Amino acid sequence: MRKLLTLALVFSVNCGTIIHQTTQNIPVTSEPPGASVNVACGDVENPPNLVTPVKVEVHRKPDFCYISLEKEGYERADVHLEKTMSALYIGNVVIGGIIGFIVDGVNGAMWNRTPGKVDVKLKPAEPAKQSTE
Repeated sequence: MRKLLTLALVFSVNCGTIIHQTTQNIPVTSEPPGASVNVACGDVENPPNLVTPVKVEVHRKPDFCYISLEKEGYERADVHLEKTMSALYIGNVVIGGIIGFIVDGVNGAMWNRTPGKVDVKLKPAEPAKQSTE
């Protein structure tokens, strides 16, 4: 009985924070590969000079969250990552963890980023128009 109570206590405190943390890894690929990747989503430090295919780390909490891909000869592609509520957050209510409910809400662990994988087919850039004057 004591083990069951301990287990319930652990899961009632910060269910989302404990299980999937406040950041999320997103695989990023492009066709063609070799596009440079820039991340604007909280203050996570991704390595500089990221190139597809790669995994990037994003924060779950910020409202503004984008991944952009650029490759010479192609148009820039921007992908907005939406926030969707994690089922783990609801787990706080089911198990009775009001503390976890509050903490996960404050630190952003209540969210998942979607899409969970970014796969972009880059469009060729239109050639610059030449002046005929």
